[in-house]
Amino acid sequence: MDAGFLVCAVLGGIGLAQALAMLLHAWEHRRFYRRRRTIPLQGNSPLHVALIAPCKGIDINFRGNLLALFRQWYPRYELCFVVESADDPAVPVIARLAREHPDVNCRIVTAGIAEDCGQKVHNLMSAVNVVLGGTGAKPDVLAFVDSDACPHSEWLARLVERLASGKHAVSTGYRWYVPATRSWANRLLSAINNTIINLTGPHGFNLAWGGAWAIRTEEFTKLGLPEAWAGSLSDDLVVSGLVHRAGLRVGYEPHCLVTSTADFNWQSCCEFLRRQFVVARVYAPRWWHFGFWSGLATLACFWGMLTFAWQVGATNGPWSVPLAIALFTYLAGVLRLDLAARVVRPFVNVGGEDYRWVARWNVWGWPLISLATWLAVASTIAGRTITWRGITYRLDSPWQTTILKNQLEVRKERHSHARTATRAA
Repeated sequence: MDAGFLVCAVLGGIGLAQALAMLLHAWEHRRFYRRRRTIPLQGNSPLHVALIAPCKGIDINFRGNLLALFRQWYPRYELCFVVESADDPAVPVIARLAREHPDVNCRIVTAGIAEDCGQKVHNLMSAVNVVLGGTGAKPDVLAFVDSDACPHSEWLARLVERLASGKHAVSTGYRWYVPATRSWANRLLSAINNTIINLTGPHGFNLAWGGAWAIRTEEFTKLGLPEAWAGSLSDDLVVSGLVHRAGLRVGYEPHCLVTSTADFNWQSCCEFLRRQFVVARVYAPRWWHFGFWSGLATLACFWGMLTFAWQVGATNGPWSVPLAIALFTYLAGVLRLDLAARVVRPFVNVGGEDYRWVARWNVWGWPLISLATWLAVASTIAGRTITWRGITYRLDSPWQTTILKNQLEVRKERHSHARTATRAA
């Protein structure tokens, strides 16, 4: 029993210290968000921006997401959509929107099929080479957005203004997942994803998120891009690593939170989480280890204290002490996440009931969410194979990616065989 109480004391001390540290971070997070909220939009930037949007297939609310890109309140920007092939279903939608908005300079780049890197990375490299390789004036800023993101009208202006001070090499936003339906898979994925927002702030550990980021063209080339993307799967984590190794900073902008629709079943939810954490383990191992060990400490304290209280209570021992530690840990987490939910709310363009529905699950169910998150992280200890938008990759290293199977190539090969068989018949 003495050994058990020693373990209890150690776990309790670690848990209490971690809970207090996270509360302090939540308070600073709150101050940062409230300060950013008071900063008005200038809206008069002279910088010319090329906004690059890689597309593959038709996402949920695809037309609405792209329409938001044509309606940005920014004086000088051009749109560059990049697809894998000319017969991608996204192309007719893009072309129709371009005809409806002739005042916005827009082009479509066909990148072709990737051979030794991620398809998204291949698309981005092709688009950047087209944008920067022309004979005309080059853009001052390169901005990037995912096709499943729906930004508000000030998003691009806010993203560019974050670069204006010169303190940051990269400005970035993040996503807030809106469940398409109130299924448990959507609910869990939204809650796990949205907790990442709580790690952002004015510190120097921010990572660029590939769905919403911008960089000055001059800084882009100084960092060795786009050549540094060669052979990689991840665009944003490669950029984050280059920025940090150069002693520069990634500036997170709360005004650049975008909404994305979460429409997952349990299988696709697990695949998504595994893909995210496998990529993090390969390209941002420090962040992966932070998530693994900090998550383990939180779970060991909360669930361990509950288990210990039950075991001690079964022998008529002093069960109240470990139970009190578990209760304090739980309430500290509730307070921390409630603070985060309240300060993030003004920056998220989503209905009040939808927001409250996800936030309540985030706040009150955090021990279960933390457990699911940690299990997802732990599942990536072994294996480096993932499937992303119909393509199966093996991540051999941060600079070497092997494409194991491309569903588009498989379909084309089957179609070719079918045509050959038809002609032969």
